[in-house]
Amino acid sequence: MKNQEKNVSTKKKILTYYLILAACLLVIAAITVGVIFAVRANDDLSIDNRPGTSDDDNKPNNPDDNNPDDNKPDNPDDDKPASSTYEFIFPVENADVTNSQAFGYDKTMDWYAFHEGTDFAAEAGTKIVAAVDGTIAEIGKSDVFYGAFVTIEHSNGVKTVYKFIDPAETLKKGDKVNRGQVIGTVAAPTGIENKDGAHLHFEIYKDGKLAELEDYLDVNEK
Repeated sequence: MKNQEKNVSTKKKILTYYLILAACLLVIAAITVGVIFAVRANDDLSIDNRPGTSDDDNKPNNPDDNNPDDNKPDNPDDDKPASSTYEFIFPVENADVTNSQAFGYDKTMDWYAFHEGTDFAAEAGTKIVAAVDGTIAEIGKSDVFYGAFVTIEHSNGVKTVYKFIDPAETLKKGDKVNRGQVIGTVAAPTGIENKDGAHLHFEIYKDGKLAELEDYLDVNEK
């Protein structure tokens, strides 16, 4: 009986020891965590990290920094290449404009319709040049409505189309052409505008949509 009581007493002492040890470990852990947080907080409040003491805060205030775009020059032609070769020239030299982009009467077809493009009157055989640098995208030689035609693709989604043209024999799809380079000559009157006489029918497109001639050429300069 005494041995049993002694064993119980011994177990209680061991249990009490472990409880005390566990409590000490918890206290030590709590102190450690407190020290870590204190060190971090102290770092955050160090001189280099205090508000108003960074390198940027010590720089003199520049009012232009608040509005960085205010000092940029307004340039609506930013999407155009810097090269002057992007500036359009007239595809037919010294030619008169006889039809512009407008709704009107078509004497060949005897109806009213929208005229998609600008007509430059010129005698058959007159040289036609590329209005701006580009790449030959298409050459059509049997169009019943517009005779032969040439399509040139340019920078920034711009495309020009030359109708009622006799394409140069050496011209082929994929050729690079420069502004002012001869791409053909004015053809004899034919197709749905034959009663208008010999002329170049010229169209400009931007991103697949018909564009205004005045956006690229000043007709008053002629």
